[in-house]
Amino acid sequence: MGRAIIMHIDEAPWVRGGPRNEGDHPEGGGQLVGDLETGPWVHINWLPGGLVAPRHSHDHDEVMYILDGGFSMGKRRCGAGTVVYLEAHTQYGFEVWEEGVRFLNIRSGRADYREAGGDSVNPYSTPSHD
Repeated sequence: MGRAIIMHIDEAPWVRGGPRNEGDHPEGGGQLVGDLETGPWVHINWLPGGLVAPRHSHDHDEVMYILDGGFSMGKRRCGAGTVVYLEAHTQYGFEVWEEGVRFLNIRSGRADYREAGGDSVNPYSTPSHD
């Protein structure tokens, strides 16, 4: 027997930070549709303008879909409607545009985070990155 999860992204519980207009969340916030440990894992991220995500990778394939605002990955500008697919262990970083960004991040489960040259960490037990 299969299972179905149906939820509007604005109703998803917060797993990191909080809403953009409520409280002090300098590194943004994230909501989750699914199960943090076992998946599926649909993370709704918002990140503030100017935030720089250093080069890093994850141990799961991922798809990012930008809802609002955007970020730049090198010379590529990624605005609303852009889809980014990254295989597991692909190094990438980005710089959030001035207006900030809100995007879906879809994986099969919780992925570890590894900055270039660093150790792999659980992003939910340390300051989070995405």
